[in-house]
Amino acid sequence: MQNLLGKVVLITGASSGIGLATAELMAAQGAKVIINYHTNVNGAMEAVQRIQEKDGAAIAIQANVRNKDEVNAMVEQAISSFGTIDVLVNNAGGGIRQSTFMDMSEELWEETFQLNVTSVLLCSQAVLKYMIPVKSGKIINVSSAAARIGGAGESIHYASAKGAINTMTIGMSRELIDYGIIVNGVAPGMVETPREVAEVIAFLSSDAAKYILGEIINVSGGR
Repeated sequence: MQNLLGKVVLITGASSGIGLATAELMAAQGAKVIINYHTNVNGAMEAVQRIQEKDGAAIAIQANVRNKDEVNAMVEQAISSFGTIDVLVNNAGGGIRQSTFMDMSEELWEETFQLNVTSVLLCSQAVLKYMIPVKSGKIINVSSAAARIGGAGESIHYASAKGAINTMTIGMSRELIDYGIIVNGVAPGMVETPREVAEVIAFLSSDAAKYILGEIINVSGGR
């Protein structure tokens, strides 16, 4: 088990799935967790309750991670509550809906990139305002195995967005290491449980991974 005692972690899209599993795991390892959600208030509040019942520290903050003002307000509230943010997990994302390439609308393409890519830009910029002055912090971007295979079954838009996240992760890592900030990515494929991905995110967030930089860790069973 990694020791995350006292670290403050903001996880976007954490009311279900990988984000939720990551929040509960990292809280169990001693982290203070900020659970971001957009519409699933019940999932977020139930997660906070479960963590607190186990003597963990967690709060839930609503924000649309595609909206700059809401993102900035979320980060300010997190700082007000815990004093700092040590780790940002950019987990929010999704495919929205399927479409063949020839039927792809500009609206669906842009919406997919806003949810998956623009959210990483906005959340990272907001948190970096606090990380850069102290020259410390970690950012973990959640991508997908789809980026390697181009998407399966009418999901080129989703795969393309996740490919952009991989490129962002590498570029961010090179630029931000000058400020002592470590950036890595995780690319899940088909997994049995979200916990399998959460374990890797927790590891990358820990001091044990301080010499891992700009990597995209595939969690897909070799597929």
